[in-house]
Amino acid sequence: MTLLEQTYKGLRQAGLVRTAEAFSTNYLGKNKNWYALQAHYGRDFSVRAAVGCVRNLELAQGSAGLDAAQQRILQHLADHLHQHLATQYGVAALH
Repeated sequence: MTLLEQTYKGLRQAGLVRTAEAFSTNYLGKNKNWYALQAHYGRDFSVRAAVGCVRNLELAQGSAGLDAAQQRILQHLADHLHQHLATQYGVAALH
């Protein structure tokens, strides 16, 4: 399972996203079918998609109404994406 798929499933299990289409648009900043196409071909995050996702995960952490478990999953997923960007692409920091 790719990190892209793990990220979607983590968000879905935490109740932070309902559909793959919502994940594509709200967390990745892509068109609604982007995730489905990537998953179909077994592709993982591109650099641009991973950076966008990290930023949106971090923004979501500031949302009102999230419980502690949702906050933890957002942080956990953001940490994994930071690690992925560092190891796969040599991106040390986003800010």
